[in-house]
Amino acid sequence: MGKVQAALSVTAVGYMGAFVIGAFVLAPGAVEASVGIASHSGIACADCHPDPSDPANRLFTGLDRAHGECLYNPQPGGSNCNSQALTGQNQGVAPSLQSTYLASSSYGSLQSTGDSPISQAEREPGTETGPESPEAQALADKAYVPPAHVEPPLPELPPLPQLLQRDYPDCREDHLHLPDPHDKAKNINECTTALDNYYSGVLTEYRERMNRYQDELSRIYTEKVAGRMEYSAASRDRFYKDMMQEHANSDPDGANMAVYRAAEQLYQADRNYLSDRYCYNTGCGGYPVPENYGYTYVAESLAEMEKPKKIKAKAAEDKSCKKSRGRGRLLGGIFGSVVGSVAGLDDVGTLIAGAVGAVLVGEIACKLDQKEQEKAAEATFAVVEQEEVGAVANWTSPTRGGVSGSSTVTALNTEPDGRKCLTITDVAIIDGEETRISKQMCREAGQSKYAIMA
Repeated sequence: MGKVQAALSVTAVGYMGAFVIGAFVLAPGAVEASVGIASHSGIACADCHPDPSDPANRLFTGLDRAHGECLYNPQPGGSNCNSQALTGQNQGVAPSLQSTYLASSSYGSLQSTGDSPISQAEREPGTETGPESPEAQALADKAYVPPAHVEPPLPELPPLPQLLQRDYPDCREDHLHLPDPHDKAKNINECTTALDNYYSGVLTEYRERMNRYQDELSRIYTEKVAGRMEYSAASRDRFYKDMMQEHANSDPDGANMAVYRAAEQLYQADRNYLSDRYCYNTGCGGYPVPENYGYTYVAESLAEMEKPKKIKAKAAEDKSCKKSRGRGRLLGGIFGSVVGSVAGLDDVGTLIAGAVGAVLVGEIACKLDQKEQEKAAEATFAVVEQEEVGAVANWTSPTRGGVSGSSTVTALNTEPDGRKCLTITDVAIIDGEETRISKQMCREAGQSKYAIMA
């Protein structure tokens, strides 16, 4: 080996020896390295890699990987474990290999545990990292919650068609104040025509309106509710149930048609009554011709002194009675939608047994109060049940002295078609003054109830 080679060898050995010795002397202890890092960034060197005395060690902590600026950051003021370790002055024993887990609430989220060589067991005991940890719960609390869905209001059902009392022609007893039977018959004809127009116009048109009402119920559900996702399934089902119930109530036998059925029954009873009164005042249907029929026209050609006293008395009697008591109560009960015993009808619009308007004629009913009318009606029902000529029932007023009356079957006629009619004479005595009225009550074949009918 030449001199040059020997010199180079010595130089190399010397250099390596000096490097090793220098490195040994200059390597700082863990404490000094930690102090050095803390002075720059507040982060201990051990937080970046487990062996602060050996910056070349390849075992790094999770903080190193999440925050690269902790290690080998050449920028001024940066944390550089290499430079800090090399500039330390004291030797020390390197700490045991440990890594520090830093909560994400302080420094942000770390990389997934699958990327880290540090196992769950190596983390500091007592540190919560699962889904029940405070950090995880805080993140869950901040999760986006969509606003609650608010349903629009369901459509309203259309208004129910109504039958009004003012449309009903309350003229059945207008003839009572007229003295001449001829004038009575004329007035009765006019009222009968008004009743027929009511049936063909108002009642028939009401049935058509109810049909359109049911169609509208179905249309609203089909077009505005069914299949509309802005309504919940429960809301759609509830609307459908309500709609179907209202639809059923509007059928001919439903609750919404009770007033119609009562009005139709009242029309039939009033028309039968007027038909009977027409014959009573003209002498048809088995009634005798009234002795004062047309007397007002005869009086025009006779002197006032020649008028029979009996006719004058009869005229005065007729003028004293204009309308039966309780008529307004009957109409108000029906068209006030209070269909029931208060109106003399049941809940489906059928005349009940106690409906005095079905068996009493106005000429007597108008002279009696409510309690007396009920007694007179009971007497009529009593003789009707016997169905024999000569049957009689007497009554006495429960409210007034000197007021009494009776009902007597004076004729019975059974027709070939099974229709049966009774002629009944009602008498009312008020303070000694007698009022006598005949009426015909019939029942059709297959029916059980009698009604005033010509």
